Amino acid sequence: MPSPTARVHTVFLSSGHPVGFDAYRQHHPDVTVPENEDIWELIDGELKDIELIGTSQPMKLEDAISAVEDQRENLDGLLVFGSDPEKLLSLGLPTVAVERPLEGCTTVPFRAYNGSKAVTAFLPAHRDKNPQTYSLRIRDIAGKLNLIAALRKMKGLRILVVTDRPPLGYFEPMDVQIETNRQEYEQVYVQNLEQIFGAELVPVPQDDLLSRFPEVDGDAAKQVADRWVRDALALRGTNEAEVLGSAKLYIAMKELMAEHDCAAVTTEGFGWPPHGYDKGIPSQGLPTSQFCTDGIAAASETLMDCLLTQQLALYITGSAGLLGDYTIDPFTGTAIVAHCEGTFKPYADQANSPYLIRNLPFVPENASGACAQINYPLGAPVTVVKVGTYKRKLSIFTGETVSGEELFPYWEDILGRNKVAVKTDATALLENVDWIAFGNHRTVLFGDHRQEFKQLAALLGLEVVEKDR
Repeated sequence: MPSPTARVHTVFLSSGHPVGFDAYRQHHPDVTVPENEDIWELIDGELKDIELIGTSQPMKLEDAISAVEDQRENLDGLLVFGSDPEKLLSLGLPTVAVERPLEGCTTVPFRAYNGSKAVTAFLPAHRDKNPQTYSLRIRDIAGKLNLIAALRKMKGLRILVVTDRPPLGYFEPMDVQIETNRQEYEQVYVQNLEQIFGAELVPVPQDDLLSRFPEVDGDAAKQVADRWVRDALALRGTNEAEVLGSAKLYIAMKELMAEHDCAAVTTEGFGWPPHGYDKGIPSQGLPTSQFCTDGIAAASETLMDCLLTQQLALYITGSAGLLGDYTIDPFTGTAIVAHCEGTFKPYADQANSPYLIRNLPFVPENASGACAQINYPLGAPVTVVKVGTYKRKLSIFTGETVSGEELFPYWEDILGRNKVAVKTDATALLENVDWIAFGNHRTVLFGDHRQEFKQLAALLGLEVVEKDR
């Protein structure tokens, strides 16, 4: 894997001194106007896994372009202060472009630079009267730079894909997503995956995994299974032997990832459809939930775009959330996401949510391993998001979790064991839904992360669609 530290070239296109600086300083000697080097130090103190390179000395635009071009292959992004960095943006690097209000008489010709790989920030040449406001501006710039650090971590990501239909598996793309033929779809997808994220797929046959898990050390698997059972509220429709089978599969998946030097994993999932394998394949529900809780992006049904979304979420929010089949219901103003997996830890800095261990809803009891039914928080803000790699798009909307039991009876036995119902502008979602770009799955993250993902989309050059407003 490449170094996780992102190298960001910093360019100041002016001194940052406001118009009338000398007179202002003469009449207000008690007020300190920050110099470029002060700004550099303040921002650098807020960064993680980022190395700022360049100089705090003001540069002419042509000199800045030359300096960036000389290092282009070793840079992950740009931090540019001052107006009109258009020619720098044309170099195609993810850029945080910082406007300096009050440096001159007008904001000319700075703008949002829609369509460029840039996000905009604002740091006035004069400090805000409220020092906390100025500090928040610095943190805003640092937060946007930290998105570039997340993109750096994606580079070199190797994703283990356990499938007999390489490279993308059986479940996606759906037929509706294939505009020409599957071969063309896969070719474009893999190219975009490398160009956008710098990631690669490592497909292996299902038998490489399924023949391995019976040989897993029983004591090691029992420790995992015992922990799952001990921490669960109850077992329902399954038993400890089935949980042990899922624990063996979890260890086998870890071993196979290590063997292929992969940091994320996706499988066909849950032992069905078996695609030629006998019954008795353990569910990947519990293993996938545990991986996500461990901070490792994991998905069943080889749902690659959901997995990529989870990986970005881990870097940005610290939690992988949950993925699932996606339903829009304008009549109740809700969107529903349901599957048999999801992180135990919806928030990175909080404890696991309470959960039961259950059988899959579509198999007999005490068969085919086990999955967790996680009781996620109600009344919580969430962000529903998904990368569409083939179309270079990003779907995103926000809402608040509501009780599914108040919508439908026996909610916990409908569809997947893990479900969230999200109160949102479902009418707008239906009007904007894009099944071709995103298929029928989405990823739910707890918390309002709309701005981070919209900014991330800008830095990646992705079109943001399917907004709720």
